[in-house]
Amino acid sequence: MTESPISWERGANGSRGEEFPKSRRICKRRDYLAVQSGDLKAHSPGFVGLVSIHGGAGAGRLGVTASKRLGNAVARNAVKRLVREAFRTGRLPLPNGVDVVVIAKRRAVDMSSNEVFDDLETLGRRIKRLVELNT
Repeated sequence: MTESPISWERGANGSRGEEFPKSRRICKRRDYLAVQSGDLKAHSPGFVGLVSIHGGAGAGRLGVTASKRLGNAVARNAVKRLVREAFRTGRLPLPNGVDVVVIAKRRAVDMSSNEVFDDLETLGRRIKRLVELNT
């Protein structure tokens, strides 16, 4: 994997700029299972997006999974970090009232960070189209 374009410089108030607050994360197992039990899926070469439309006015939430089939913990965590960074910076925009679980495919480990970001933009567009068709 090539080096990520992530900038870790802190702003004047000590923050890093954009944030990924807990309210935008899927944290609980039951929430993951609820999304995974749905019928809506979007695919891209490196990822699968499972979608649950809950219809609320709140912002979309993101969950990320990477199974041990992808490789060791370092590889899995690197892919998950890139997915969260794409979401945080708006490269993976989610519609309001939608929960999405992004599952990394084996191919994602071998992609550069720019390829991952491009792939996630494609996945985001497909998710948006899927949500529009089902609402």
